[in-house]
Parts: sequence; structure tokens; C-alpha cells
Amino acid sequence: MIPSRSVGGLALLVVAMALAGCGATRSSPDNPLSAGGLTPSLEDKEAGLVAVAPGFAVKGYATLTVARFPVTDKLDDEGDRRFAAKMAAFYRTELVRRLRESGLFQRVVEVDGAGYQPRQGERVLKLEGAITRLGRGSQAARYFAGLYGAGRARAQADVRFVEAPSGKVVLATADRRVASIGLFGGDDEDHLRESFDDMARDLAKFLVRLSKGEAPRKD
Repeated sequence: MIPSRSVGGLALLVVAMALAGCGATRSSPDNPLSAGGLTPSLEDKEAGLVAVAPGFAVKGYATLTVARFPVTDKLDDEGDRRFAAKMAAFYRTELVRRLRESGLFQRVVEVDGAGYQPRQGERVLKLEGAITRLGRGSQAARYFAGLYGAGRARAQADVRFVEAPSGKVVLATADRRVASIGLFGGDDEDHLRESFDDMARDLAKFLVRLSKGEAPRKD
């Protein structure tokens, strides 16, 4: 028979293991993409790695357009492609929602095809990019070894903000998240949704800080 003290200690250990690694956490981006001469390299506590063009100011742009985000990571089959399309659509929806909530722009709109037609004299920013890493991981691996990071779901988005109509890239970022649920594994879609929601939320927070004149910082 196991002594009650040992049982209590085991219960605490199980709880600790279950909580270890909970949710999505930031990780160092893998091979950040360059855009318009900008390569994300400055660490920021919210946006991952960033590069800001000299003189860029968030304020003054009436409209932000948000394009589709293709998934450029390797996709093995049609099931993976459908899943990737679902995650990309979710990420764009969250970007639009979070950026609208930020209050930085009069309009935040999704664009496809020909895109948004600006009004005369209207200053427009275009948000473009790609999901460059998308890994569902292994729920079984997370269950048996999640405490050590095995089987983690992962996601990375490389984005750029482009002035219209000049086409000048004024901001580029790369943000990567990994997720696991310690002892109990967890569902990969839930992990990735949390990751993309966190990325969208933190990108909006970073832009708000920039609008107040704050520089990128890692803590």
C-alpha cells in the first residue's frame, strides 16, 4: 500500500507535469524572410523578430488591408492542405479582429484578388506574408513525453507591412510559437489556434507600442 504522503506527493507531481508546457510559447523564428530590404533581426517581447524602416510611423494610415496568408511549409497530402487552409483562414480572421480592436486604423479589411481600391489621397498599409512553419506534432508523443517538449505543435508567420501605392516595405516581422500540454498531450488544432491567436494579439500590441514611439525591445 502506498503511504498517503506519497500519494499526495504523486498527485502534486502529476499536476505539475500537466501544467508544464501548457499553451503556446514563443520560440526563436526559423530563417526569417527578408522583404523589401528588411530582415527581421531585432528581438521584441511581443512580435518575435522585427525590422522597421527608418521614419516609419504607424499613425496616419487610414486603412489597413489584410491579404491571404499562404502556407509555404511542406504539406504531405490533401488532408494536410485542407488543415493548412483552415489554419491560414483562422489566422487572418484573428489578425483582422485584433487590429480592429487596436483602434489604430479607421478601416481594417480583408482583401483578395485585385485588392482594395483606395480613396483619393488615402494612405493605406497592406499586411501580407506567409505561414512558413506549420507542424501538427504528435498527440501521442505529447502524452508520453510532453514534459520534455516532444511532439509539440509549431507555427511561424513571416509578415510585412507595405505602403500603397509606393510598394515600400516599412515593417517586417517573424514570429514562431510552439505548444504542448505536458503530461496530457492535447489536441493539435487547439494548440495551433491558440498559437495563431497569440501571434495576432501580440502583433497588434506591438503596433500600438510603435504608435506611441516605443522601440522594439525583448523585455
